[in-house]
Amino acid sequence: MTTIRKLKVALLAAAGAFLLGGTVQAQDIMAMAADANAQLAASGKNYRLEMAEYITDLESNDVGREILFNNRGNRRLDFDFVPGDPRRIAAGWGGPGTNINFAVDNINLTNDIAGTGELDEIRAAMATWENVNCSTIPLTDRGNTGVDVGAVQALFGFGGTGGVAADIQHAGFLPPGFFLLLGSSNILGVTFTFIWVDSNGNPTDIDNNGTFDAAFREIYYNDGFTWEVDPNDQPGDGRFDIQTVALHESGHGLSQAHFGSAFITSNGKLHVAPLAVMNAGYLFGQQQLTGTDSAGHCSNWANWPIN
Repeated sequence: MTTIRKLKVALLAAAGAFLLGGTVQAQDIMAMAADANAQLAASGKNYRLEMAEYITDLESNDVGREILFNNRGNRRLDFDFVPGDPRRIAAGWGGPGTNINFAVDNINLTNDIAGTGELDEIRAAMATWENVNCSTIPLTDRGNTGVDVGAVQALFGFGGTGGVAADIQHAGFLPPGFFLLLGSSNILGVTFTFIWVDSNGNPTDIDNNGTFDAAFREIYYNDGFTWEVDPNDQPGDGRFDIQTVALHESGHGLSQAHFGSAFITSNGKLHVAPLAVMNAGYLFGQQQLTGTDSAGHCSNWANWPIN
């Protein structure tokens, strides 16, 4: 089967999943998230778990989703970092001034990639976003964590210290059981968003920009898949380029949502638009941003204050 044919088959499977419109959320994930937030409240934390966004293998007929853990009865679904947020700085993970910090867990690695090559690929993904021309956001690498950080994994009973090391922390590779909590065995990576809350547990918007304030984001990768370093990875080989998935999840870490659609038109033709890194599924290696990816990033960060 040619590469183009494989691509069409993968997209057709994705379109079928879109048409079905079914939910893939595990029935107990909402209860678990509520319990996690109760734990945070009981321990006096001023942040809560709010959302998960994940990417899937499109050849599995499964499409990535956004899960909101709190239905607030309104359309304010965006969560953004606040420039110079004193709460992030006081907590010890926020960058000075208007920097955004990131850190990489060097404890939960995958055996699929030699040495610590996966850490280099994750850092390369972050650099790609930082180098978008319209953005002035400085991304500061705080280095390897040196410990098994991970707030979500600790709250859900999958190890981890529960610690937070940066505004965006790549918390490592976890076993498939962790991702099954979200309702799918086909999840390649997931980004969790935590938001700040006030003394009554209500979301805050201290800069009055119409979106709730992000506290930090946490990214995990599924070690149930076979990972590789291959920018030219093609559909159908059962292997996945880590930088491609890290680029997608880092986009979520930097406030981008999924976009694009795949559907079958009334005349039976497949329509996909646009094909981009931030599509909700993985098709092939894609280590470069498309114009649509860059435009989405610019809409979030072009006006970010310069130090």
